[in-house]
Amino acid sequence: EISAEIESDQNIVNDIKPYKEQLQSKINEVLCYNPRDLSRGEAELESSLGNFYADVCLRSADSIFFKKTGQHIDFSLFNYGGIRTAIPEGSVTVEQVFKLMPFENKLVVAHLSGKKINELFAYLLERKQAHPIAGLQLELKGEDFSKIKIQGRTFDSDKSYWVLTHDYLQHGGDNMSFFTEPLDLFTSDYKVRDALIDNMSKLDTLRASLDNRFYIIN
Repeated sequence: EISAEIESDQNIVNDIKPYKEQLQSKINEVLCYNPRDLSRGEAELESSLGNFYADVCLRSADSIFFKKTGQHIDFSLFNYGGIRTAIPEGSVTVEQVFKLMPFENKLVVAHLSGKKINELFAYLLERKQAHPIAGLQLELKGEDFSKIKIQGRTFDSDKSYWVLTHDYLQHGGDNMSFFTEPLDLFTSDYKVRDALIDNMSKLDTLRASLDNRFYIIN
């Protein structure tokens, strides 16, 4: 029976000690300073944390995507539930990013038809949650969108768009079935968590804010 009465094997403790110390050193590494508490529930349809997350991933992935394809990503979409915790005020460590994004999800870019993009917008309209997005501006009036802009241009349902997400959602996670039948798919080995860590390590202070990328008008 496994219980608290079982004594530690000192030989095993000694064997894992250097690996434990090395791991603790890495996860306690300070990446940057966060001047205020950030959480996914800051506002109804967007959050500063979600905006930062989506922006970082879009910038990081677009650089890789452009070098490989000569094209740019149009916008990014991730899921509200994928942000697992808040980032408190103070020093941001690697461990906190692991808690924020504990999954092994990798960034992918799906080429979606105008029909699938319409399904994507219908999903956002139905859920009305602060899903992290970047490259989009959505204006909601009543029960429908009164404005949809992608990279500053009005959405055209006759066009196709390159959309950044991660592999879990591209396989239909969180009921995002519109991602599952892309016209084309660009995959990467770059994890969402690594994109966040790499970006934060270059910052002195984490700057994140609301900017009305998804908002309601009366």
